[in-house]
Amino acid sequence: MSQGFARPPSGAPQFQAPVSHQPRPPYPRASDLPVQSLPSPAPRPPAAPTVAGPPQRPAVIALACSLAVVASLLWICGLSLLWVTAVIGTGTFAQIGDNGAVFHILNRFNYRMLDGLAVPLYLFPLASFTTGFLLLSRRPWTRTLHSVVGLVALAWAAWWLQDNLLWWFSAAWYVVVACLVLWTPGATAWYRWHPCEQARSSP
Repeated sequence: MSQGFARPPSGAPQFQAPVSHQPRPPYPRASDLPVQSLPSPAPRPPAAPTVAGPPQRPAVIALACSLAVVASLLWICGLSLLWVTAVIGTGTFAQIGDNGAVFHILNRFNYRMLDGLAVPLYLFPLASFTTGFLLLSRRPWTRTLHSVVGLVALAWAAWWLQDNLLWWFSAAWYVVVACLVLWTPGATAWYRWHPCEQARSSP
C-alpha cells in the first residue's frame, strides 16, 4: 500500500490521467538570454564640511553680565533716592528754620550734584549697564569695551576719593572681579569662535 492513498477495491474500474503527447517548450538557457549591462553608479558629490555649532556659553559670561547690570541698577536707584532725599530734606529744614548739621550735609550734597558731580556718577553706571548686556552678543570688542569702562571708572573714583581711599578699595575689588572673569580661557575661546574658522579647521 502506498502512503496516503487507499487501494481501490477489486473489480473497480481503473482510471489513469490522460497523457499529453505535445512536446514541452524548451526553457531558455542562461547563455541564450540577452546580457544587459547595468549603468554605472553616478559619482557621489563631495561631502560638505560639517560645521559644528557654537560652543556653550561659559558661566563666567553670565556672571559678568549679572554683576554689571545688578550693580549699575542698584547704584542708580540708590543715588537717585539719596538725591531726592537731600532735595526734600533741605527744603523742609529751610521752612522750619533748622540750619543744623544735617541741613548743611544735605545742602552740600545737593549743590555738588548740581555742580557737575551727577554726570560721572550716572554716566559710568549707565555705560556699564549697556556694555553688560552687550557681553552676551559674542563680539570680541564687547569685553574690551566693558573692561575699559571699568578701568576708567576706577581711575576717576581713585582721583575723586584720593583722601578716602578706603571707600575706593571697598568697591574696586567688585569691578576688578567683574572684568577679570571675562578674560578666562573659556571665555576667550567662546568669544573667538567663528563658523568660518571652524569649517577651515575641519578635515
